[in-house]
Amino acid sequence: MSTLAERPRVGLAFSGGGFRATAFGLGALRALHDRGVLADVRVVSGISGGSLLTAMWAYGPQDFGEFDSTVTTLLRRGLQMELAKRTFTPRRMMANILSAAPAALPGGKNRPRRSTRTEALVDALTSRPFGAKEMAQVTHPGLSTVISATDLSTGNAVRFGSDVSSCSPHGSISEPVPVADAVAASAAFPVLLPQLNRTYTFTRTDGTRHVETMLMTDGGVYDNLGLSPLLPGRSRQHTSHVYDLDYLIAVDAGLGRTAPLAPNFMLGRLKRSFEIAHTRNQDGSRARVHELAAAGHVKGFVYSYLGMRDARLPIPISGLVERQQVADYPTNFARMSSSDLETITTRGEQLTRTLIEFYCPALGS
Repeated sequence: MSTLAERPRVGLAFSGGGFRATAFGLGALRALHDRGVLADVRVVSGISGGSLLTAMWAYGPQDFGEFDSTVTTLLRRGLQMELAKRTFTPRRMMANILSAAPAALPGGKNRPRRSTRTEALVDALTSRPFGAKEMAQVTHPGLSTVISATDLSTGNAVRFGSDVSSCSPHGSISEPVPVADAVAASAAFPVLLPQLNRTYTFTRTDGTRHVETMLMTDGGVYDNLGLSPLLPGRSRQHTSHVYDLDYLIAVDAGLGRTAPLAPNFMLGRLKRSFEIAHTRNQDGSRARVHELAAAGHVKGFVYSYLGMRDARLPIPISGLVERQQVADYPTNFARMSSSDLETITTRGEQLTRTLIEFYCPALGS
């Protein structure tokens, strides 16, 4: 039997995409579990809906079947109705009103709001065992975590991790960070949820300490794939998140390129402009990893992509859930029907298993 030091070191990244990302990632985890790869994952990175799955696996039950059941139950029940109920409790409504009032006064536009609707998501996550933990309390031995948000003040990523939490302009966060805070910050999709505001004590590399208030929104604004902290060649002079990995596995719940009609009005133009910029950013991230793999900086790279065109798969997959069957599923946290859940998880499992067997056959059994 090989020792831990002899085993391959795998980095796993889950993209954003609401419950679509959570379900697609669950299918990918099933494939990795069946193949025996999960035991070799040294660091898992999550964004938005992917951060929810990251947290549920890394901080949830050790037994995979129990973890699978927990995620499936959450996806079938949904979070949107729970968030609405928690938002409109008297306590939360009063906190939000009192927080919004000073910011609405003259000269108050730059005052951070102490409470927003996103606190309802924090409450919902804290009520669950995985969300009530701190970032250092990982369930699986030898596993590191990274959950990313975007700071609206600096425009930088905020990386919450089991080993260290940090933001590059400020340094490392001194206080313990609740898992619920990290996931809520990463999943605060700007259109629906306001930023999550938290004040932290930071320690710079020279040992000096200072206090900063972070205005945190969806991690996908900065990097929707979650791959950035896992890339080889990162310098410890510029980031606290540097990992020595042999293989990278990216699980991307993006829907892929579509061909919509040209938008005629402002909201349509803004939406389409955001989609184009977002797609170009992700294309650049994927290209970067392929270049690193081709140069031998990692032994292998697997990219499991929900929106991948079926004709471009390296080999045909028997009984494949086709792209068109999942292409219209929205980005939200509404309850999933059993048929949608089955379709999306099955495609994630099929693609991940096949691509590992084709590109990285040395991984797992």
